[in-house]
Amino acid sequence: MSQTDRLIRTLSLSLAPAADAAAIVSLVRPEGILDLRATGQGRIAVTYDLRRVTIFAIESWLAANRLPLSASVFARLRRRWLAFKDDNRRDQAAIVHQCCSVPPRQD
Repeated sequence: MSQTDRLIRTLSLSLAPAADAAAIVSLVRPEGILDLRATGQGRIAVTYDLRRVTIFAIESWLAANRLPLSASVFARLRRRWLAFKDDNRRDQAAIVHQCCSVPPRQD
């Protein structure tokens, strides 16, 4: 996959208080997650490809590896808002935009 086929996004997410951020170094990242690191104070930075993975998939994968994300109302709302933004970016990337100097495509 070329670099132009990727939609790269980096997020900072809050971990649950019981999560052990030190366990991140031993995790094997699934396809689509490009980088995962602890940033301190119970937060992690995740860099991922929007075309290959969603925030919900990242959340499930982290929970399965004993790194649950924060369950606070604000953190859950923020993740849903970020998922909405990711959906919009994926949808916009799929559109073939028409330019004023290019004639319309003949079907």
